[in-house]
Amino acid sequence: MINITTTLGDGLHGTPKYSEKGEYYFINGNNLSDGKILIKPDTKRVDKEEFEKYKKNLNQSTVLVSINGTIGNTAFYKDEPVILGKSACYFNVAEGISKEYIRYNLKTPAFINYAIKNATGSTIKNVGLKTMRDYLVPVPVNKNEQNQIVREIESRLSICDKVEQSISEALEKAEALRQSILKKAFEGKLLTKAEIAKCKQEADYEPASELLKKIKAEKK
Repeated sequence: MINITTTLGDGLHGTPKYSEKGEYYFINGNNLSDGKILIKPDTKRVDKEEFEKYKKNLNQSTVLVSINGTIGNTAFYKDEPVILGKSACYFNVAEGISKEYIRYNLKTPAFINYAIKNATGSTIKNVGLKTMRDYLVPVPVNKNEQNQIVREIESRLSICDKVEQSISEALEKAEALRQSILKKAFEGKLLTKAEIAKCKQEADYEPASELLKKIKAEKK
């Protein structure tokens, strides 16, 4: 068993002094999304003094994961001007460890189930730093093997994205067809004259006016 991190911690347990014109951002777990740090319109700002006071040892080997509220949002640090709140856990992966491999592991049901099982709090779940340190990650010793696994994951996820896109487009087409059918039906354009004539020959046929009379009668 080896240590896969050199540093592990979380952000500020409190509120910094905000500055509307500050050049740095105060982020939490809800700013982490699919490998990226998202700076939202409502993300609070701080000035350089607050940044220097609360900055952490983040670098190109840093992986971030949300550990409070929503569990398991992840991101890499890429020199963004940020300080962290308490719901953002950060750790720097050790040399010889693929940060991409580790991030994908944090997206697995194994980690999510482990984190939720060991979290405190009933309404808002919180995963402690000890729980994060104690989590065991199966890591191939050879980094090339780690990278190969990452490539295979991303290849298959790309296929999933394409399938999802195809399904989404098919659903949009189905909805458009549904609306077209309804529109034609209520405009009297759904059936051809021959089809309408055939319907009128059926034993149970009655005009729409008769159906409306029955509906009005039932409402009285």
